[in-house]
Amino acid sequence: MNKTQAKKIVIANLAFWFVAMLLHPLIRLLPTGSGNPPKIFEVLIPLLFILLAGGSTYLLKTAIGKPKDD
Repeated sequence: MNKTQAKKIVIANLAFWFVAMLLHPLIRLLPTGSGNPPKIFEVLIPLLFILLAGGSTYLLKTAIGKPKDD
């Protein structure tokens, strides 16, 4: 893998984690009729975190598995 590919993978990985960091506060800001976040968010937020972590791990696994082309 050359430096350009490595940089793209690192940026994509950071984007996954940036979305994960912003997800919880943004969901809490959504207005609802009762003023409280829906109960389903208590299930969905951790599932989305797991999916983002899985995507990040997949990116890194793919990057490690690629042969080095200098």
